[in-house]
Amino acid sequence: MNDKRRFLKSNRSLLVILSVVSALLTVYFMPAHRQEKYTFTVGKPWTYDVLIAPFNFSIQKSDEVWQAEADSVKASFAPYFSRNASVSETALAQFDKFYNDSLSKVVWEESYQTLRRRLEKVYREGIISTSDEEVLSGKQLFRVYEGNTSSFVQTASVRSVRDAYRLVTDADIYVYDRYTLLQHNLEQYIQPNLVYDETRSEADLTSQLNEISHYRGMVVEGQKIIDQGEIVDEQKSNIINSYLSIVNEKNQSKRFEMLTWAGRGLFVLLCFLVLFIYLSLYRIDDIENRSILWFLFGSITLFTVAMGLYCQYSSWSIFLFPCSMLAIMLRIFLDSRTAFTGYMAFILSTSLIVPMPYEYVLLQFLAGLTGIYSLKELSQRSQILRTCLLIFISYSLVWTAFQMTQLENIRDIDPLIFLFFAINCIIILLVYPLLFVIEKLFGFTSNVTLIELSNINNPLLRELAEKAPGTFQHSMQVSTLASEAATRIKANPQLVRTAALYHDIGKMDNAPFFTENQSGVNPHDKLTPQESAHIITGHVEKGLELADKYGLPESIRGFIASHHGKGVARYFYIKYNQAHPDQAPDPHDFSYPGPNPYSKETAVVMMADAVEAASRSLKEYTEESIGELVDKIIDTQVQEGYFQDCPISWQEINRVKETFKEKLRTMYHTRISYPEATAGPDQKKQ
Repeated sequence: MNDKRRFLKSNRSLLVILSVVSALLTVYFMPAHRQEKYTFTVGKPWTYDVLIAPFNFSIQKSDEVWQAEADSVKASFAPYFSRNASVSETALAQFDKFYNDSLSKVVWEESYQTLRRRLEKVYREGIISTSDEEVLSGKQLFRVYEGNTSSFVQTASVRSVRDAYRLVTDADIYVYDRYTLLQHNLEQYIQPNLVYDETRSEADLTSQLNEISHYRGMVVEGQKIIDQGEIVDEQKSNIINSYLSIVNEKNQSKRFEMLTWAGRGLFVLLCFLVLFIYLSLYRIDDIENRSILWFLFGSITLFTVAMGLYCQYSSWSIFLFPCSMLAIMLRIFLDSRTAFTGYMAFILSTSLIVPMPYEYVLLQFLAGLTGIYSLKELSQRSQILRTCLLIFISYSLVWTAFQMTQLENIRDIDPLIFLFFAINCIIILLVYPLLFVIEKLFGFTSNVTLIELSNINNPLLRELAEKAPGTFQHSMQVSTLASEAATRIKANPQLVRTAALYHDIGKMDNAPFFTENQSGVNPHDKLTPQESAHIITGHVEKGLELADKYGLPESIRGFIASHHGKGVARYFYIKYNQAHPDQAPDPHDFSYPGPNPYSKETAVVMMADAVEAASRSLKEYTEESIGELVDKIIDTQVQEGYFQDCPISWQEINRVKETFKEKLRTMYHTRISYPEATAGPDQKKQ
């Protein structure tokens, strides 16, 4: 008893540590700054209360408006080019020299004069390089500076090197002279004299862009921004976004931030304190199981951390986050009340950081409640699908009802939110493959696993049926009796049904030594009582070895170990006493290793095992004989203290006894004994 108290005290300390650590991690991974958020759509009604400006603020232009103004400035901007006068002077001088040296001998002077006038013209109007053509693409004007002066120039008046060459060598020159000129590389005398000044152009453009204001208009303190039900247009959207931007900047002040963190920490601690108090008052059994504590607080903390990161780094709707998955996970492995309490600790803790906290708590509360109470007993994959469908319906109905209280027309409800709900429910389906991981990490056994194990085509059960067919039939009968009784006392019938099938698997190694597998020959006749008792009690240890070999869950192993408790092999114990009346036997030689039953489920299997085995020895199956047998066996177990360590009441034991009597009468087809009719005088004469 002292050891149990110390263990419980140790687990209470673990509970306190887990509560504090979970709360600290939850607060630590919340977004650094409190964000004021509203979810709205342009063209749809404003679904919140009337929004009044609490202070003066400027109305920011939307990014699209500011960008449009910037694009307009860029389109009308005149880039800068510099004129290099020396280029034309050098080119014309070289051309004159070329004419005097060689060209005068092959062309007319009139052609030369025409050509030179054209060169002067294109240099005067300006020549740009091919690479600078892109700079002037779409521009009507550009700015040319020479020295300290600048002037605007029509883009159409300048020519590229290619266009200048075409003009200079136009076809109106004498045909022969033009042909001759084309042979003498005139392009070397046509060079760009206007060069793009990127540095000056970029500086001037940046200056003009900086002059574009990011604001337009003001909102004064006390002015109504938007009323509930009012359509959100572009202008209202800009005003609301401007207000939220200012509010979020204010929220990032150090003083405000410290107050926020303190409030968060206190609120989250209170949420986990409620869970702590609930477990301490109503779930002592859960506190005694460290795996349950680690799973409960670990899963809640994992989801709260994930929610904090989601809100901090994601701009997607909060209703895409599968909160109800936590409720389903908790319900599958824990009872519904514990699952609901833990789930609400998560919902309330995360309501501090989500947009629309009222709607968030309302929706997630009802969706989680739907998930918890639609999964009373998970036995088929289709139940997960059904639960997800019910959660989607819950989301949709609650959201529609909430919107109908705020909108004038039901058509104004944004249909996109229902797509978010559908995606949310699809993500929840991932809970099914997660069951296997959770079972391995925490040593749990879900109903799905129990149902898979209860399949008689399971390799271990097939082996039991082949090697010990009598034991297999006995296990089937025990399974039927025990599961029915477990249902009556509100224990776990699926766990009992499955465990009963495996409780005697240790008999496979020495099957002929057990009565149900014998056919006339009793091998115990050749053994001493101690040897026989060792074989009989040894089937428990053999069963545990097989359970380890085949990877049976710990919950099933508990039934194998406890279905005889710490009792003795009574038949061989009495046989030894009869053979050695003057010698006291060593109880250890005839005792099962135990432990005694420690739960309602293990107690029911122990009772069903003893009753079913004893019922085979009845000479006649009447209502009276079955009733006496059941009462005698179970009352003896109670008197010998087998059920002192398990939470089963005397009222529940009586229900188990009545259930066994009903099932055995049905199994053996008993009838009520009617008294024989006494023959009357007329009958005697006949």
